[in-house]
Amino acid sequence: MKPYLTALFIILFVNDGICQKDARLVEELNTMIKPITTLNPEDGYHDLLFFKEAIKDADIIGIGESTHGTPLYDLYRRRLMRFLVLEMGYKAIVDEGDILAAEKLDDYINYKTDSLEFMGNLRPVIADVKEIDWLRSYNRDKPEAERVHIYGMELRGFYGIIKKLNELALFTEEDQPILEKFTGDTGVGYKNLTKSDFENMQNISKRLHSICNTPSCHYYLSLFDQLIDFSSRYRFERGSFRIRDKYMFENIKAVVEKTPKGKVIVLAHNGHIQKTKFENNTSLGYLLNNFYGVKYFVLATDFNTGNVNIYNLKTGKYENKFYKEVEDEKAVEYYFKQCKYPNFILPVSEALKKPATKSFVTKKLKMLRNVGASDNTFKFPVVLSDNYDLIAFINSTLE
Repeated sequence: MKPYLTALFIILFVNDGICQKDARLVEELNTMIKPITTLNPEDGYHDLLFFKEAIKDADIIGIGESTHGTPLYDLYRRRLMRFLVLEMGYKAIVDEGDILAAEKLDDYINYKTDSLEFMGNLRPVIADVKEIDWLRSYNRDKPEAERVHIYGMELRGFYGIIKKLNELALFTEEDQPILEKFTGDTGVGYKNLTKSDFENMQNISKRLHSICNTPSCHYYLSLFDQLIDFSSRYRFERGSFRIRDKYMFENIKAVVEKTPKGKVIVLAHNGHIQKTKFENNTSLGYLLNNFYGVKYFVLATDFNTGNVNIYNLKTGKYENKFYKEVEDEKAVEYYFKQCKYPNFILPVSEALKKPATKSFVTKKLKMLRNVGASDNTFKFPVVLSDNYDLIAFINSTLE
């Protein structure tokens, strides 16, 4: 056989083998995926009933998103949240957003105020007016132990916490110039603040602790200390992700401890809630998994193609970006897009029971639609079975 014919034969043979392997994987996936028949929270929960068995041993449910700017994720998460509240008795929703902003929403849904006030820094799934009104309606006429509460998991900037502490009449006139640096334009992103500025804030905090004598005061001062520590590290050190997720974990743990039966929904990016370290950083999910074990359950979301709202670091504005279909054979989306349902949920435990899917979920693969808020795709590989219990896949985000 001539050399070029031999080479052609080898190429065709190898390609045929790869195609057969891909076909077998997709065939096995098709036997276990659960169709998502609707994304609309108003359409009932018939295709979610398998959740009852899947999460029967869990208390903390992490619902992830591969991007912060996919509107269909927000719609679907609202449906999942309603199901977990109505059918599974979940009483707390903790958002990857600002704690003080969430307090405003919680006051509204629990009838402490009749005015709905948004402070920003909460994602659409929580900031959606229809969803907030649904939770308020759900809580009506229920005793406190049966009501749902909304929480944030971090502070996003100094303005809110300084205002809160100011309401407690803790600051002096001498504190104001220092506080102004952290709330005005100078403090945005902390990039113009000096180590001396942070030392001054730490000194203010020490003085406040010496005069603080109520549980409310101690609580808000602890948040103040968290923010000083995180923002200082963000400004001057590497590894801010690690300390950020550590404080998220501590704040969520406090919510679990005060929630009836400890049944809590956690809403965050896939990277935060995954069970192993995120790019070698100690993630929120890593800490939750180590602490709660089988009580911690994770559903990640993923997509193949469509539009995403991303933050442009250069312009400081949000813009719409289109992501074409994934063609990389080392990415999970490449195989998911070939499945018989355009939108589905993969139970990872089922995938471990068959040879092709077991190999698929136990090896390192890329999730090319794990995208940060500013369009930075996380290209490091993940092992699906080590990180997620369920994966909700939406083929196209185009509505």
